[in-house]
Amino acid sequence: MPPLVVDVMNGFRSDLLRQDAAQMRAMTERWRQVEANLQAEVLRFTERVRQDGLTVGQLQSRQFQLDRYVSLLSQVRRELDKYTDYAEPVIVAGQRQAAATGINAATAAINAVASEAGTRIAFDVLPVNAVQNLVGLAGNGSPLRTLLVGSYGAGADGMFNELINATAKGQNPRVTARNMVRQGLSQSLDRMLLTARTEQLRVFRESSRQQYINSGVVTQYRRLATKSPRTCLGCLLSDGELYELEDSLREHPGGRCTLIPVVKGFPPVKWETGQDWLLNQSTATQRSIMGPGRFKAWQEGRIDLPAMVTVRRNSIWGDSVQPTPLRDLVGGDPGVVY
Repeated sequence: MPPLVVDVMNGFRSDLLRQDAAQMRAMTERWRQVEANLQAEVLRFTERVRQDGLTVGQLQSRQFQLDRYVSLLSQVRRELDKYTDYAEPVIVAGQRQAAATGINAATAAINAVASEAGTRIAFDVLPVNAVQNLVGLAGNGSPLRTLLVGSYGAGADGMFNELINATAKGQNPRVTARNMVRQGLSQSLDRMLLTARTEQLRVFRESSRQQYINSGVVTQYRRLATKSPRTCLGCLLSDGELYELEDSLREHPGGRCTLIPVVKGFPPVKWETGQDWLLNQSTATQRSIMGPGRFKAWQEGRIDLPAMVTVRRNSIWGDSVQPTPLRDLVGGDPGVVY
């Protein structure tokens, strides 16, 4: 049986992820209106491209991109602006809820550590309004809307790539238009959904960390990763990692790790770490999580598990633990399957 505090934090995380899943479904459903509003316009565009017999080289010309494609993008931009007007307050509301949940989770975690030791502990509980500065902002301190607007480029590039591929293959304009909207433009939606998930989970973790600081009884905290085949290898192998209270968790976009407190006067909480969990899994699961190349090199004794974790810096998302690229581990050895 895992320690009570691990069960408590896993329970809060599960509740938060259920809320996140519901929000993702709602945002995706609302996106269908964007697609519906643009489909006819994009079809007219692809039909004109076919009628004019434009080649891939002509589509890639600066003149085409400054003239016809920029005209289409102006229509796309208007629809994405309307979607952003919808999405921003939805995400901000999710951040507010995550802030309250984070404080409650941290409070429950401290109490769980004391309860399992058969005692109680008094500490200060942070008011929710004390972490409102986390709401409405991205991890880099910029307004959340700035990050959402930045997703436009992914959709514009995606649409153009679909157009180039379709022209090279000689696809029907109707098929091309559908792919430009559903596969190309949807890359903007993917970025917005990732932003929503990342920024709400960040507020959850940061409000928990602020509660630990405010409590006066927590000295440090440890990473708690989800034990699952879907969990990032970097997170799994960093499970149990110790942090100082002033340091934010190094987490990648969309990461689901939470924070276990180290409470003054109580022994450190112990649980099955991600590394131990991974070692207890089947060969097939280990290969799936590590990737065939890392798994092969590890089986041959050429690398160890800690070497598979790298800290990456990102100007938008901040520091994060991620799997070390295979080429950095084995130096491009042709004997390793990439």
